[in-house]
Amino acid sequence: MPKRRRGKGKGGIGFWLLVLIIGALIGSIAGEIIGLFFQDEASIFHKLFVAGIRPGFEPRHFNLYILDFTIGFHIKLSVTTLIGLIAAIYLGKLL
Repeated sequence: MPKRRRGKGKGGIGFWLLVLIIGALIGSIAGEIIGLFFQDEASIFHKLFVAGIRPGFEPRHFNLYILDFTIGFHIKLSVTTLIGLIAAIYLGKLL
């Protein structure tokens, strides 16, 4: 029986990370395009497809005298982002 390669092949971490990032980007772009048609911020469509939720951490500033840096991030999640992620996983399994 032939041995299965691990790491760089189809099931590698890098491949799936790239698939998920591309899926999230396509889903987010689709949400922004849909948001052009539903610009009323009070509508449910705008809240679901454009606004979504933004989990993350506020920027924190660290001063260590020889090193000064700021850490923080937010992830924008909406329905279309999740649809993009699910579609990317499905297509990634087909490849």
